[in-house]
Amino acid sequence: LFLALLLPINAHSQDSKFNLGGSKLIYDTFASSNADEQEITWEDVDELEALLKSEPSIREIELNSAGGDIEAAFYMADLIIDFELNTNVNGTCESACTLILLAGEKRTVERGSWVGFHQSYWDAPYIRDYFERKKDSEGWSNAFDFASWLYGDTQQEILRNLQYFVERGVDAGFAIKTMKATSDDMWYPRRKELIAAGVITTSR
Repeated sequence: LFLALLLPINAHSQDSKFNLGGSKLIYDTFASSNADEQEITWEDVDELEALLKSEPSIREIELNSAGGDIEAAFYMADLIIDFELNTNVNGTCESACTLILLAGEKRTVERGSWVGFHQSYWDAPYIRDYFERKKDSEGWSNAFDFASWLYGDTQQEILRNLQYFVERGVDAGFAIKTMKATSDDMWYPRRKELIAAGVITTSR
Protein backbone atom coordinates (compact mmCIF):
# COMPACT_ATOMS: atom_id res chain seq x y z
CA LEU A 1 0.00 0.00 0.00
CA PHE A 2 2.80 2.43 0.90
CA LEU A 3 4.55 1.84 -2.42
CA ALA A 4 1.34 2.46 -4.27
CA LEU A 5 1.14 5.92 -2.70
CA LEU A 6 4.57 6.94 -4.00
CA LEU A 7 3.70 9.05 -7.01
CA PRO A 8 6.43 10.07 -9.47
CA ILE A 9 6.63 13.84 -9.59
CA ASN A 10 7.48 13.90 -13.31
CA ALA A 11 5.37 11.50 -15.35
CA HIS A 12 8.01 11.45 -18.10
CA SER A 13 10.76 10.41 -15.68
CA GLN A 14 10.79 6.86 -14.37
CA ASP A 15 13.88 7.44 -12.22
CA SER A 16 13.13 10.80 -10.59
CA LYS A 17 15.04 11.43 -7.38
CA PHE A 18 11.84 12.87 -5.91
CA ASN A 19 8.72 10.92 -5.02
CA LEU A 20 5.73 12.25 -3.12
CA GLY A 21 3.66 10.16 -0.74
CA GLY A 22 1.07 12.19 1.12
CA SER A 23 2.86 14.83 3.21
CA LYS A 24 6.24 13.11 2.79
CA LEU A 25 8.63 13.94 -0.03
CA ILE A 26 11.29 11.28 -0.63
CA TYR A 27 14.61 12.52 -2.01
CA ASP A 28 16.74 9.56 -3.09
CA THR A 29 19.71 10.45 -5.29
CA PHE A 30 20.43 6.76 -5.91
CA ALA A 31 17.13 6.52 -7.80
CA SER A 32 18.69 8.09 -10.89
CA SER A 33 19.65 5.54 -13.53
CA ASN A 34 22.49 7.85 -14.61
CA ALA A 35 25.47 7.16 -12.33
CA ASP A 36 26.79 10.69 -12.92
CA GLU A 37 23.58 12.15 -11.49
CA GLN A 38 23.39 9.99 -8.35
CA GLU A 39 24.31 12.95 -6.19
CA ILE A 40 22.98 16.33 -5.11
CA THR A 41 22.85 18.65 -8.13
CA TRP A 42 21.54 22.10 -9.06
CA GLU A 43 18.81 20.42 -11.12
CA ASP A 44 17.57 18.92 -7.84
CA VAL A 45 17.43 22.41 -6.34
CA ASP A 46 15.12 23.60 -9.11
CA GLU A 47 12.88 20.55 -8.79
CA LEU A 48 12.64 20.83 -5.01
CA GLU A 49 11.76 24.52 -5.20
CA ALA A 50 9.04 23.85 -7.75
CA LEU A 51 7.62 21.01 -5.66
CA LEU A 52 7.48 22.97 -2.44
CA LYS A 53 5.69 25.84 -4.18
CA SER A 54 3.16 23.57 -5.87
CA GLU A 55 2.58 21.03 -3.09
CA PRO A 56 1.77 22.84 0.18
CA SER A 57 0.93 19.51 1.86
CA ILE A 58 4.64 18.55 2.10
CA ARG A 59 5.74 18.53 5.73
CA GLU A 60 8.74 16.17 5.69
CA ILE A 61 11.58 15.32 3.34
CA GLU A 62 13.09 11.84 3.61
CA LEU A 63 16.75 11.59 2.58
CA ASN A 64 18.90 8.88 1.03
CA SER A 65 22.06 10.30 -0.52
CA ALA A 66 25.85 10.07 -0.44
CA GLY A 67 26.20 13.83 -1.02
CA GLY A 68 27.14 15.98 -3.98
CA ASP A 69 27.45 19.69 -4.73
CA ILE A 70 27.88 21.63 -1.47
CA GLU A 71 26.43 24.89 -2.78
CA ALA A 72 23.38 23.06 -4.13
CA ALA A 73 22.94 21.33 -0.77
CA PHE A 74 23.08 24.66 1.07
CA TYR A 75 20.42 26.07 -1.26
CA MET A 76 18.19 23.04 -0.68
CA ALA A 77 18.74 23.46 3.06
CA ASP A 78 17.62 27.09 2.86
CA LEU A 79 14.43 26.00 1.09
CA ILE A 80 13.70 23.39 3.75
CA ILE A 81 14.29 25.94 6.52
CA ASP A 82 12.05 28.48 4.79
CA PHE A 83 9.23 25.97 4.36
CA GLU A 84 9.76 24.69 7.93
CA LEU A 85 9.95 21.04 6.96
CA ASN A 86 11.06 18.09 9.06
CA THR A 87 13.85 15.83 7.78
CA ASN A 88 14.37 12.09 8.11
CA VAL A 89 17.14 9.75 6.97
CA ASN A 90 16.11 6.39 5.58
CA GLY A 91 19.21 4.65 4.23
CA THR A 92 22.22 6.93 4.29
CA CYS A 93 22.96 10.64 4.49
CA GLU A 94 26.61 11.46 3.90
CA SER A 95 28.80 14.44 3.11
CA ALA A 96 26.76 17.37 1.69
CA CYS A 97 23.52 15.51 2.47
CA THR A 98 24.08 16.24 6.17
CA LEU A 99 23.59 19.96 5.42
CA ILE A 100 20.10 19.12 4.16
CA LEU A 101 19.39 16.91 7.17
CA LEU A 102 20.26 19.72 9.57
CA ALA A 103 17.77 22.05 7.87
CA GLY A 104 14.86 20.12 9.41
CA GLU A 105 12.71 21.56 12.18
CA LYS A 106 12.58 18.03 13.59
CA ARG A 107 15.34 15.66 12.51
CA THR A 108 15.05 11.89 12.70
CA VAL A 109 17.07 8.88 11.51
CA GLU A 110 15.51 5.49 10.85
CA ARG A 111 17.00 2.54 12.72
CA GLY A 112 19.71 0.92 10.63
CA SER A 113 20.41 4.14 8.70
CA TRP A 114 23.70 6.03 8.64
CA VAL A 115 24.80 9.65 8.91
CA GLY A 116 28.35 10.31 7.67
CA PHE A 117 30.59 13.37 7.88
CA HIS A 118 33.90 14.28 6.27
CA GLN A 119 35.91 17.22 4.96
CA SER A 120 34.79 18.82 1.72
CA TYR A 121 37.15 18.78 -1.26
CA TRP A 122 37.88 20.00 -4.76
CA ASP A 123 39.55 17.53 -7.07
CA ALA A 124 42.56 18.68 -9.09
CA PRO A 125 40.90 18.73 -12.56
CA TYR A 126 38.05 20.90 -11.26
CA ILE A 127 40.50 23.31 -9.58
CA ARG A 128 42.46 23.62 -12.82
CA ASP A 129 39.30 24.26 -14.84
CA TYR A 130 38.05 26.80 -12.30
CA PHE A 131 41.34 28.70 -12.48
CA GLU A 132 41.28 28.79 -16.26
CA ARG A 133 37.66 29.98 -16.36
CA LYS A 134 38.02 32.65 -13.66
CA LYS A 135 41.60 33.91 -13.91
CA ASP A 136 40.82 36.89 -16.15
CA SER A 137 37.71 38.08 -14.32
CA GLU A 138 39.34 37.56 -10.90
CA GLY A 139 42.69 39.04 -11.89
CA TRP A 140 44.77 35.97 -11.12
CA SER A 141 47.95 36.40 -13.15
CA ASN A 142 49.38 33.03 -12.07
CA ALA A 143 48.72 29.95 -9.96
CA PHE A 144 50.20 31.64 -6.87
CA ASP A 145 47.58 34.41 -7.00
CA PHE A 146 44.92 31.73 -7.29
CA ALA A 147 46.41 29.73 -4.40
CA SER A 148 46.31 32.84 -2.19
CA TRP A 149 42.62 33.35 -2.99
CA LEU A 150 41.88 29.65 -2.50
CA TYR A 151 43.49 29.69 0.96
CA GLY A 152 41.22 32.51 2.10
CA ASP A 153 38.13 31.03 0.44
CA THR A 154 38.71 27.68 2.15
CA GLN A 155 38.80 29.33 5.56
CA GLN A 156 35.57 31.18 4.79
CA GLU A 157 33.88 27.92 3.77
CA ILE A 158 34.97 26.16 6.97
CA LEU A 159 33.67 29.09 9.03
CA ARG A 160 30.34 29.05 7.17
CA ASN A 161 29.92 25.31 7.81
CA LEU A 162 30.65 25.68 11.53
CA GLN A 163 28.30 28.64 11.86
CA TYR A 164 25.56 26.69 10.10
CA PHE A 165 25.93 23.67 12.39
CA VAL A 166 25.74 25.88 15.48
CA GLU A 167 22.80 27.86 14.04
CA ARG A 168 20.91 24.58 13.63
CA GLY A 169 21.47 23.70 17.28
CA VAL A 170 24.40 21.29 16.91
CA ASP A 171 27.05 21.21 19.62
CA ALA A 172 30.10 23.23 18.52
CA GLY A 173 32.55 20.56 19.64
CA PHE A 174 30.70 17.98 17.56
CA ALA A 175 30.68 20.33 14.57
CA ILE A 176 34.47 20.52 14.72
CA LYS A 177 34.72 16.73 14.91
CA THR A 178 32.71 16.40 11.67
CA MET A 179 35.68 17.90 9.81
CA LYS A 180 38.29 15.46 11.10
CA ALA A 181 37.66 12.69 8.58
CA THR A 182 39.52 13.32 5.32
CA SER A 183 37.71 13.63 2.00
CA ASP A 184 38.39 9.97 1.15
CA ASP A 185 37.16 8.77 4.55
CA MET A 186 33.88 9.07 6.48
CA TRP A 187 32.93 9.38 10.15
CA TYR A 188 29.68 7.68 11.18
CA PRO A 189 28.74 8.70 14.74
CA ARG A 190 26.52 6.35 16.70
CA ARG A 191 22.89 7.25 17.36
CA LYS A 192 23.49 8.29 20.98
CA GLU A 193 26.21 10.70 19.89
CA LEU A 194 23.98 12.19 17.19
CA ILE A 195 21.24 12.72 19.76
CA ALA A 196 23.59 14.20 22.37
CA ALA A 197 25.04 16.61 19.81
CA GLY A 198 21.63 17.79 18.62
CA VAL A 199 21.83 16.33 15.11
CA ILE A 200 18.89 14.03 15.82
CA THR A 201 16.14 15.95 17.64
CA THR A 202 13.45 13.27 17.86
CA SER A 203 13.83 9.50 18.25
CA ARG A 204 12.05 6.96 16.06
